Amino acid sequence: MLRFIRKTFDHSQNLLNTTNRSIVSTVPNKEVKEWKIFSQPNKLPLNFGTYGILVLNRPILVSPNIVSSLWDGASCRITVDGGTNRWFHFCEQHCLDLPLPTCVTGDLDSIHSEILNFCKKQNEVSILHTPKQDCNDFDKALNVLLEICPVKLDSFIAIVEHSGRLDHTLTNINTLSRTPLQGFLLSESELTWLLRPGFHRILIPDYLCNKEEWCGILPFSSSANVTTTGLKWNLNNSPIEFGKVVSSSNTYDGNPEVQLTTDGTVIWTMSYGKKQFP
Repeated sequence: MLRFIRKTFDHSQNLLNTTNRSIVSTVPNKEVKEWKIFSQPNKLPLNFGTYGILVLNRPILVSPNIVSSLWDGASCRITVDGGTNRWFHFCEQHCLDLPLPTCVTGDLDSIHSEILNFCKKQNEVSILHTPKQDCNDFDKALNVLLEICPVKLDSFIAIVEHSGRLDHTLTNINTLSRTPLQGFLLSESELTWLLRPGFHRILIPDYLCNKEEWCGILPFSSSANVTTTGLKWNLNNSPIEFGKVVSSSNTYDGNPEVQLTTDGTVIWTMSYGKKQFP
């Protein structure tokens, strides 16, 4: 009788362990993806590995210190059509002496003629006209980046504001999914990127945890079952889907990292504490 009870207990324990593993790991053969974007204790520069940078045709509201640091550290620098006007104006406005763009690209219908003519006269600046209209300028600029960059890139950063045009915002996020290169959208107050299916560790610096800066997890193209630790309001194999649940206006529970498992692609967006960067 005792032997039967012991066998039953062992079977139940094995079943429980298997069930627990399936909850924690909804993605088979998952690999850990670690995101160490924020340097500590120094808050600059943000760490994107070997990266290219793009300036899109939106106002540049990111701190001049961050723009200067990212621009100087980039392996390839691209301004996209009217974004070239904004980049030159930004440098003039903040008295920044930065290297010229590696490339100016786009359909070139928004760039000012005097700025385009100036760039054409600079040996270090390539002008690549991409008139094709079945892709947006962001898509085309990423193709240019991959073609002309002399080194293998780990990622790219696009400096772009989201305010005012929801269609542009969604299109920019969609572009992140259309390139094989890891991409980030950087605006005045937030950093956004896609988390693919798998297990992710996002390291969170003290200055974000202590001030309870916001973060969010949003669905991308379909429902995703998400489990997290390290958030004030964690998810437990919860379906993230428009029309059901999204995790917005979340924050951190004080732990130095957020762990996230997802079986679908989700959008991770977070404040990077802009007040830390004058």
